[in-house]
Formats: sequence, structure tokens, C-alpha cells
Amino acid sequence: MPSAVGRYRIDRVLGQGAFAHVWLGLDDDLNDQVAIKVLSGALLDDLDVRNRFLEEARILRRADSERLVRVHEFGELPDGRPYFVMSYADRGSLSDRMREGGPLPVSTALAYIDDIAQGVEVINELGVIHRDLKPSNILFQTTKDGKGERLLIADLGLAKALAHASGAFTLPVGTPGYMSPEQARFGGGLDVRADVYGVGALSYHLLAGRAPGPAPVRVPPSAHNPEVGPDIDAVVLKALEADRELRWPTAGAYAHAIAALRRGEAPLGLGQRRPPPPVAMTTPDLPSFEPYGRPVQQPPQPPPPQHVQAAHGQPPPPGPHGPQGPQGRPSGPIPPRGDEDKTQALRFPGGDVDATILDQQPSLPRDTPFGSQPSAPVPSPSPSPSSPGRHSRPSGPSGARGGRQKLLIPAVVTAGVLVLGAVAAVLVRLGGDEPGPAPTPKVPLVALADPSQKIQVSVPAAWAQDTAEGTWNPKTNAALEDDTDRPVLRATSDKDDFRPADATSPGIFVGLTGALTVPPPTQSDHEADANGGCVKGDTRSLKIGTLNATITPWTECKTGVPSITEVGVVNEEQTFAAWVRIKQTDETDLTDAILRTLKLQEP
Repeated sequence: MPSAVGRYRIDRVLGQGAFAHVWLGLDDDLNDQVAIKVLSGALLDDLDVRNRFLEEARILRRADSERLVRVHEFGELPDGRPYFVMSYADRGSLSDRMREGGPLPVSTALAYIDDIAQGVEVINELGVIHRDLKPSNILFQTTKDGKGERLLIADLGLAKALAHASGAFTLPVGTPGYMSPEQARFGGGLDVRADVYGVGALSYHLLAGRAPGPAPVRVPPSAHNPEVGPDIDAVVLKALEADRELRWPTAGAYAHAIAALRRGEAPLGLGQRRPPPPVAMTTPDLPSFEPYGRPVQQPPQPPPPQHVQAAHGQPPPPGPHGPQGPQGRPSGPIPPRGDEDKTQALRFPGGDVDATILDQQPSLPRDTPFGSQPSAPVPSPSPSPSSPGRHSRPSGPSGARGGRQKLLIPAVVTAGVLVLGAVAAVLVRLGGDEPGPAPTPKVPLVALADPSQKIQVSVPAAWAQDTAEGTWNPKTNAALEDDTDRPVLRATSDKDDFRPADATSPGIFVGLTGALTVPPPTQSDHEADANGGCVKGDTRSLKIGTLNATITPWTECKTGVPSITEVGVVNEEQTFAAWVRIKQTDETDLTDAILRTLKLQEP
């Protein structure tokens, strides 16, 4: 850091990131403070990063708006590093104001959201999308009269011109927890609605005191802050729709809706849509992809239309888009299952490709086990005069022989299924991974994440009523060989009645650590009466993407919750681990359903 840049004397470092440093400069002639952003010397020869740095300065200079930081000068240091001088935000960032945790007052949060959305609209009207809206990029500056402050949007280092944002080579960039789903996909194609999602994520954080977590967002802000009303929930969740066609069309439209809420008016543009309740999710979110070619579970799709063609090429009934859906795809109901060919729709990751699978295997009677013949005869439809009916059988020896062959088919199928079931049972009893995912219990689950987004998991809705996240020290709390504060997430119906050995509230604890000896032996033995006097079950393993989990159930506990499951999770590279404890109070074991939603990042 030089002592001066041009006429500006360098006072101190304000911050530094992966691409640039920001210094506080003093203009002695004008008695003014400025912020000087300088490209990192290590990236001086990276033309792509250098061009992005210069483009940020050009965008801010061209905007010249009171809602964005202003650029005053541009130049190069003697060593060739480019820099630009911009307005100094003397009152810190939104991240600083949220550091204490918890939601902001609703009126204050709505005022900030209104300003942020209007500032984003300025950027979008220039033909640019920001792509990296987050609390640290929202700054505050004292007004000229010294009596107030203004909110400024900063750091357009990831900004991209709209003319180049919709191509197939758009890279997934942004900050997890705040970027839109289409930003997280390679080749997703972007428009201004990506920034609408970013403003929505910031809004959620301001109102709920926590980031919304990965899309689709199902838990409204009011679930974490009872001061938030249903209209606010609806407006914010509309900005956070996973399908961008359902979001507010622009940041300006979102700002108008927020302004209406501030005036106490009902915002326009909501229609009949209202935020779903926290229990709307009936199955856990799976990772965006799974190994070994298993089908991908996608978030719920918008109502219109289903791209499924009716069986045998029959034209489907007209829908909201007429006989043909968008892009000329046929629309209509899924055909019923029967002896005819079945057609199924399969949506691939990314949501932009549909495939049709024809299943030509004969169906078995639904009301009989393994397709065995029903006790009462099934009436056959009348055959047409020109051809025999499906269930008709010619008389004579050949007809009898055909009938005997048909009667043998269910018996063969039954025997085959029984053999496969026996083999599967033997494999399970031998231990190791289960042969495929276990059936998911129909219990409502909601997605949660810690503030760092390094821990993501879905839990029963009742457990999401009382959460605690932050950091924990594995050595102090669990006698693990890791004396560093690490991310942690607790979710329960009552966190004060979750941690003690005799606690009766169900819930989950997930703590990241650099130690691999998880679960900690000193904390995971529940045979003693002091720890509940539980019965230890067989230890088994479970593969969760790139994570390997070791699961030990403890049941019939004499005190506290009746079931405690201790889980040690280690990534394949064995560079980090997690201790997971699941306490349950009912007979439905949700261990596998919860663990299959677990996503961890190295702390």
C-alpha cells in the first residue's frame, strides 16, 4: 500500500477480497474522505479479471446515481495496478448492522428493502445485472447535511451486461443463500429477475434474521419473526419463487409492492397467491444430483402446463395455452395406468428439458398381491366385430393352452418378487449401504441452514419452531481434537429442553469439525442410567452423495426422549466431519429421511 494515490493520502485499509483491496483516502485540499479500490497485484495479468474491474468502474460512473457508490476518478499505480476513487460510506455496511443477529424492526427492514430494490432497478435500467446482492455490498453514507443517511449499493465486480447474460456459457457465480437458482446452474441464462431474487433473499434476511437458505424457499419470514404480517410474507416469497416466471418482473415492481406495504395498502400484482405454510413440504429436498444415476427430485413446478402426451397419440384436452403447450409441446393429463402402454414424464436437472418414457410392460391387477388372479371373474369388454377383444380367448385346445400360459405368468412374477425380496433382506442384514433409498415417511419437512450456509438439512416442521445456529468448539464441547470454532445448527421444538440428558423435546444437532472421530465416544454412549439407560442398536452405514455416515440408534431410553440416534459423517476426502444427533419422540423413524437431505461444506 503506497502512502498516497494522486492527491489522496492513504490512511488505512478498509477491506480486501479475492480480487481487490479498498483503502481509505483523504483529500487534504477538500477535507474529504474517499474509498480507493485497487486491483490485487496477483491478478494484474489476468485479463478477464482486469476487464471486469474496469467494467465495474464504467458502470458506476455511467450510473452516477445517489443509490449507488459514485466513481470520481480512475487511473493506474506505478506498478500497473488499476484503481478507481469512489464515494466513502462512512456508516458501514448492512452486514455490520446485522452482526448482532436477529431480525430488524419491520418498519426499518421495509425501508431498507425499498431503497435496495430502487437501487437495483437503476442498475438493471442500465442493461446490467448485479448478480451478487448480499449484506456486505449494501453500504450507508451520511447525507450532506449531516442529519441523515442514504443507502448505497456497491461492489459490481460480478455485474454482467444483459446482452451477454442469456447465453449458454453463463457461469454459476454469486453468493450461496442469496443468488437465484438459475445462477447456480451452468448455462442457466439470466435476466433482471435474478436480481429480484437477490433482493428477495436480502429482504428475507432483514425480516427473519437469517438467510432464506436454498431454493425453493417454503418457510415464510413470519415463521422466524411473528411481527411480519401475511402480506409481507406473500410479497417476499413472490420475489423468491424458484420459477422466475412467477417472481416480480423487475426490482422496480418489487419496490412498488414494498412501498404499498409501508403505506398500509394491499400491494398490487399478488393475485390470489399466498405464501405456503411451513408444513407444505411433504418430502425432503434431495441434493441437486445424486450418484449412481438415481432420478433427480425437482422442486414443485408451476401449475400450467404438464408436458405429457396422452396415450396412443390421442389429442389432450385444451389447457390454458390451447391444445399445444409452450414451445409447441403437447399438454394434457397423465394417462391412466392400464394394460395399454404407459407414458411418464421425466424432468432433468435444470428444468429445461422434458423426456417421455414409454413403459410397455403389462400392468398387474391392483387389488391382488403380486398380480394373482382375483377370486371373482372380471367381466371382459365386448370385442369389436373386426378383431378379438383383449380379454377374449378362442375355444379349442390352443385356447386352453393359451389360458394356462396366462395363468402361469402371475405365479412366475410372484416367485421372482419373493426371491428378490429375500435377497434384498439378506443384503440388508449383512450391513452396509441399503440397496436404494428407503421410503420417505409422509411427515412434513422444512429446509434449514446455518448463517454460513455450510450446513443444510430438512427437518420436521415442528422442529423448526426453535433454532439456534452459530459456532461451537468441538474440543470444549465434545472432547474432540479440534480447538477451532466451527459452524453448528440446532433445530428443535424447544432448545432449552433439548440439550440435557433428561430433555424431552425432539430435535437435531449438527456440528462441523476438523476431527474425524465422530460421533465423540465420550458423548455418544447412552447405556448408563445418567444418559437415559438406552438400548444400543446395530451400527450401520449410509451413503449421502460424497458423505459417508455411520449411524448408531439408541432406543427404549428410560429418561428423556425414547430414541437418540448418534451419527458420524465424514466426507470422502476425509478432510472434515460432522457430529449429528437426532432425538425423536414418536414411533416414526425419520433418521434416513433427514440424513438424505444433509448437505455439508468444509468449515
